Amino acid sequence: MRLFFGATLPDQTKNEIVSVQEILRPRLPNAKFEGSEKLHITLQFIGDFRQDFVDRLFASALEELRNCPDQSPATEVVAMNYFPNEKTKRGIWLDCQDDGSLAVFANALRTASAKFGIVPESRAFKPHITIARLRETFERRSVASGFRGSTRIAESRASEDLQKFVGEGKLSVERFFPRGIALFESTLKSSGSEYRILNEYLLE
Repeated sequence: MRLFFGATLPDQTKNEIVSVQEILRPRLPNAKFEGSEKLHITLQFIGDFRQDFVDRLFASALEELRNCPDQSPATEVVAMNYFPNEKTKRGIWLDCQDDGSLAVFANALRTASAKFGIVPESRAFKPHITIARLRETFERRSVASGFRGSTRIAESRASEDLQKFVGEGKLSVERFFPRGIALFESTLKSSGSEYRILNEYLLE
C-alpha cells in the first residue's frame, strides 16, 4: 500500500478551488487538473507500507496528534506557483499560510511514522494544495506548438500568464479551516492516481 497523511478540506473550499481550475483550464491545455476528491494539504508522505500495520500506524499518529492543539487553524491561500520550481515546471500548487499549527501536525506525524522506520523528509514543511500536473515539459510544448523562440522565453511567458491570473483576482479562495487529518491510500492506475481515505482525525 502507498500511503500519506494529509489535511482534508471542507467542501466549500474544494468547490472554490474547482472554480479556479475551470478558469485556468483554457490557459493550460497541457495540464491535468486534480479532481475535488484529491484536493488536500500533504502533511507526511509514507510511501509503500505493510497493510497489516496500517491500523498501528494510525493509532501511533493519534497518540501524537492528541498532544497537539485540536483546533483547526485558519488557513489562507496566499499564492499560486509552479512546482518544484520556476525552471522545472511539473505542476501547479496553491501556497497556504496558517498560524503554524499545520507544521506542528506535520512534525507529530513525522514522529509517529518514524516509529515504523519511515525516514522524515529533509526539506522544510511548506503547506500547499496541488491543483494540476503538467503533462509535458515547457521545452517539449514550445516545440510542439511551433513557438519560434527560446525555451526560456516560453517559460517566462507562461510564468507571466500565471502571475497575471493571480493579479487579476481570479485566485478566489476564502479563508478556511481544514476538516481533519487523514491517512490516505494512493493507488496508481492507467488513468492516474486515485486517493482513498482510510481513517481520519477530525479537528474542532
